[in-house]
Amino acid sequence: MNWFKSSRAQAGHIMTKQDVISAVLKKLDSKQDRSFQIAMDELKHDGMIDIKEDGVTVVLTQKGAEKF
Repeated sequence: MNWFKSSRAQAGHIMTKQDVISAVLKKLDSKQDRSFQIAMDELKHDGMIDIKEDGVTVVLTQKGAEKF
């Protein structure tokens, strides 16, 4: 969510696969990987983000944009 905030994203803004890899995945160690997956699942469940069919592309929802 910080990436969206720092990008001044609005609802519908997309965090591409390349963005996810460079901003998040490269910074995770093996212990953090599971925590990251849990956090993504919670954000999706809470309606803050949608995840595209590729499983990596993240889309900010209106609800997520309002939380900034």
